[in-house]
Amino acid sequence: MPDTHALEPPVTAATDTPRDETGDTASNASDPAERGFRRLWPHLGFLAALLLLAFNMRGSIVVMGPLAERVGLDLQLSGAQLGLLTTIPVLCFGVLSIFAPRLGQRFGLETTLITMLALVAVGQGLRASGQYGVMVMGTVVLGAAIAVMNVLTPSLVRRSFPARVALVTALYTFVMSSGASIAAFSAVPIRNSMAGDWRYALGLWAVVAVVGFVCWLPMLRYHHHAQGTATRISLWRNREAWWLSLFFGCQSMMFYTGVAWVAKIFFDSGMSEAEAATLLTVFNIFGIPAAFLAPLIYSAIPNKKLAMTVLHIPLFIGIPGFVFATTDMPYLWAMCLGLGQGSMISIALTLVGMRGADPQTSAKLSGMCQSLGYLLAATGPVLFGALHDILQSWHIPLLILFGVVSVQFLAGLRAGSPDKISA
Repeated sequence: MPDTHALEPPVTAATDTPRDETGDTASNASDPAERGFRRLWPHLGFLAALLLLAFNMRGSIVVMGPLAERVGLDLQLSGAQLGLLTTIPVLCFGVLSIFAPRLGQRFGLETTLITMLALVAVGQGLRASGQYGVMVMGTVVLGAAIAVMNVLTPSLVRRSFPARVALVTALYTFVMSSGASIAAFSAVPIRNSMAGDWRYALGLWAVVAVVGFVCWLPMLRYHHHAQGTATRISLWRNREAWWLSLFFGCQSMMFYTGVAWVAKIFFDSGMSEAEAATLLTVFNIFGIPAAFLAPLIYSAIPNKKLAMTVLHIPLFIGIPGFVFATTDMPYLWAMCLGLGQGSMISIALTLVGMRGADPQTSAKLSGMCQSLGYLLAATGPVLFGALHDILQSWHIPLLILFGVVSVQFLAGLRAGSPDKISA
């Protein structure tokens, strides 16, 4: 039986205890079953709200990818102008993540997150306008809002589900990945069903964000401000925080580099464009179950260094195969890379939630890791593309990618320490 007391959102001095219709507090209810349900309800409400939040954290961004070519043609955009619409969110993640913990501490997690959902709806609505300047503004709003959501979600998990950090992280990462996949697979069919008007495919995700906003409104009942002490030691001077940030950065670089270049590498190796696109789909699809299972596997293995080694096996198989036998067993390499990248993002988020000494530290740690991580990730596709242009070969860039994964593995061994990080 789950420890519902450990999972229940804390009630602080700034929060009124929920009362029943007679005015009695839930804790004074006479029926034990009713008391149990009243204690469990906030936990279930927060879990549902968290999953709705996660569903909005990637879909709104990913939906632009399949539509990009048509958007560029219809608006007569240059490659740089079109690329800006997909690059801005990642830059927002890198630049703005470091400021997100202050918002959570100043206004409370619930108020901050519901505000960000409202901004996601506004940003996506602006992107659906069909006017390039307005779309850029909407993309900035969208990217900034999701940057804050990225950072504060591990803190919400750490605070509201302290005994189930790995399980809840697995659930919300799975839903986040599923939202991205649904957005990618549905964008073109929705556009085609609307006589080729891609604005409807973008606008639909504004509606999804509004639904999330409405469902988050009851969570404001449990609004509270963080009650932490003043910062004692800056995380920027904490060696353990840097190891975790390095791990987060390496896995982010691997993912964004893979999304950008996996299909082209297969195509350049002599495969058809259709099969290369299918292999990219395999890469993405296998990341979804991996994102769910990895935190459960990691928490189930007592020796965390062994757990980290086990989860890296698909990458240590997939990347060398990708380099030296690209077309021999392409589906195996795409599957291994997908399993590896899906595992690493959920493990990174799990470690951020588990290693913070308290929810406030988890938020600050999340801000540091994601700021450094996404700035590093933004360089990956550009760096690897430039190396390919210079060398006219993918072998050296892929060997460097294997080096990045090796550094990631070493950082992961250190980042998985059971010691708590304090700030």
